Formats: sequence, C-alpha cells, structure tokens
Amino acid sequence: MALLEVIVGLITLPAFVLGLIAAVGLVAQKKGFSEILSGTIKTILGLLIMSVGIGALINALIPIQAMFEAGVPAGDFEAFVTFDEAVVSAVQTADIRQIGAAIAYTMLFGYIFHLVLARVTPFRYIYLTGHMIWIHAGAFAILFHSFGLSLIWTVLLASIVLGLYMTLAPALAQPIMRKITGNDEIAFGHGQTLLNMVGAWVGKLVGDPEDSAEKHQMSSKLSFFRDMAISISIIMLIVTFIGAILALVQIGAAGFMEQISAGQNWVIFSVLRALGFAAGVLVLLQGVRMLISEIVPAFKGIAEKVIPGAKPALDCPVIYPFAPNSLIIGLISGTIGQVVAIVILALIRWPVPLPSMIAAFFASGSGAIFGNATGGRRGAWAGGFLWGFVGWFIISFAYKFQVFGDLTAMGAPALGFTVPDAIVPGIIIWLIAKIFGA
Repeated sequence: MALLEVIVGLITLPAFVLGLIAAVGLVAQKKGFSEILSGTIKTILGLLIMSVGIGALINALIPIQAMFEAGVPAGDFEAFVTFDEAVVSAVQTADIRQIGAAIAYTMLFGYIFHLVLARVTPFRYIYLTGHMIWIHAGAFAILFHSFGLSLIWTVLLASIVLGLYMTLAPALAQPIMRKITGNDEIAFGHGQTLLNMVGAWVGKLVGDPEDSAEKHQMSSKLSFFRDMAISISIIMLIVTFIGAILALVQIGAAGFMEQISAGQNWVIFSVLRALGFAAGVLVLLQGVRMLISEIVPAFKGIAEKVIPGAKPALDCPVIYPFAPNSLIIGLISGTIGQVVAIVILALIRWPVPLPSMIAAFFASGSGAIFGNATGGRRGAWAGGFLWGFVGWFIISFAYKFQVFGDLTAMGAPALGFTVPDAIVPGIIIWLIAKIFGA
C-alpha cells in the first residue's frame, strides 16, 4: 500500500511526469543509460528551477501590485503582469485539484495527437518549440479545468485542442515564412502566429514588399534592448517607480513604509522589487532552457522516426537573422502600441497589462518581420504596432472576464496569459461554454 501511494504521488507530480516523458523519448531513440538518466534528471531539475524562479517573481509582483492599488483611487484600473511562463509555472506549482498533473499529461498526449495529425494529414509540420508546447498545454488544461471537468476530461479535451493547434498554426504561417526565409525548409512554431498573420495581412494593405526595411541601415545604439536582463530590469524599474510614485501621492512616505515596504525606504524597496522581478524571470527562463534542452531532443527523435521528411516548426528567433531591421522596428512600434492600448484600457476601466519588453521584442519584433515580408517598411511598423495594440486588448479581455478561470485562486495572482494562439482559441471555447451554461 505504501509503495502504491508513492507511485501515485509521483505520477501526479508534474516534474516527475515531464521527466518520464523525456525518458520515454530517449529510450525510443535507443540512447545509452547515462544519457537517459541525465536527460530525465535535467528535465526534472528544469521544472524545479522554474518553481524557484516563479517564487521570486511572485514575491516581487505582490508589492508592485500593491503600489498600483494604493496609488490609483478606488474604482480606477487594475494592473497585472502578462507573462505566460509565470502563469503556467505558478499554477503547476500550486497543483490545485491535480491541475499540475493535467498540464503534464496534456503536454504528452497533445503532442502524440499532433504527431498523428501530422502523419495522416497534408500538414506535415513538427512543432518543436518546447516552452510553447508547455505553455499551450498549460493554457488549454487550465481552461478546461476551469469548467469543473474531471482530470480525464480536462486532459482529453485539452490534448485535442493542443494537437490541432500545433498542427494547423505552422501551416497557417508557412506562406509568409517562405517569403521571409526564401525557402520552404523551416516553419514557424510560436504562440504569436495569429497576430503575426494579422500583421502580414495588414502589411499587404498598407505597404510594398519591395520597399523592405532590410534595405536601410539602423543605428546600433538600440542593440542593448536585445539583452533580456537589461531590458527587463529597465522596464520593471520604470514600472515600479511609476507605481511607487502613484502610491506616495496617495498615502505618503509614512503610509508607504507602513502598508507596503514594511519600514524600508521606498526608493530602495522599489529598486529591490524591480530587480527581484528581473532576477526571478531570469531564473525562470534558465529552468525553461534546461527543460527545453532535454524535452525537445526527445520529442524530435520520436517525430523523426514517426514522420520522415516533416518540416520542423521552430521558435521565433529563427527568423531574426533574415530581417534584423524589422526586428528593431517591431520593438519600437510594439512598445508604442502597448502604451496606446494601456491608455485606452485605463480610460475604459479595464484591467491594464503592464508594459512588457519581452513581448515588445519577441512578439512585436516577429510581427514586424511578418509585416515587412508583405508590406515593406510600412508593413513592419504596422505589424509591430498592431501586435502591441491588439495584443494588449485581448490580454486584458481574457483577464477581465476570467476566460481561463480564476488564476489567482489557482496560484497565479496578478498574472495573465500573453500568447494569442492560446487566448483566441480560449475565448472561442469560453464563449461556447457560456452559451451551453458551463
């Protein structure tokens, strides 16, 4: 009986389940014992490191959120952080009603279903962006879990949606990928596909692909934005000091020390919280990288054996070398789009996602590259701006109406999803569930 309890406990532990997935993939590739052992342990450690990062991140977020709540008069806007990895990690760590296990099982069975679809349909793309597989598995599992479904039904429905997404999204983006790369060898595998395609469609309307942004030289002075540690630190310092100043205006320095900083000077407290957030993100991403480095080779080996000749769908940085100028345009225009959306959201009293340099660089940067492929410089500016603007509205919508359920109750306070490939299907499924009374 004791042994059975141990086995059941391990099976419901997300880190163990992901380690088991890695082990199965390595065994399928006939790897040696040392490689199987190393890959399994590193996968488990990757998820545990992410848990450490999310703890630091949430510890930094709670007082920053308190600053905005204290600094904004009652009835005004609510601020939150949009960060996919943080949401899934927090929910998986809390593991309320086995949601952590549901996420892990959805990742496994959803990928198996994806391979089946890729094998039997014309859409022969193998989705290999590990953290996006994990994020979408988390988003869809959380979505169906929020309807009050059992573990089995949650995993079944979430796996079907995940498999469909990983099969169809690369196919949707491939015509533009051919324009970007000049060949048909790689596909796009990231959760921003839908808004990237919006950028490509709008770019075609407003610009000329012959007037490519890549024909023009840009200043290297903006290159420091590519260092994630620096960009996150800068934006969080700005955001935190804005929140701190708003709080000081409302409650004063004494109130700040009493209600928020536990007696610490507001400047020192704000700096530590902002940098603590950045440190948490870096630790979290280190865990993600470790997880990906072990999970992706295992998945790739299985995929190569099952579907020979399929095109790999890879992470968004694979397109950056093809359009570096558009990438920087996207960073700038995407940040502008976020700011405009934030102002409008605050005016209409919707929840306000805090600015994200991660989204501005990776998401709006990719949106600009897609826009440039169809509309040149104008398309690049439009693609980056629309990602930041439209993206912030759908992010706010999902948070306001709890499309993915009460994330705070699941262990992710003041956090929301970012990727449109999870949010848009989530909204559609949520609306259908509302119609049928779920």
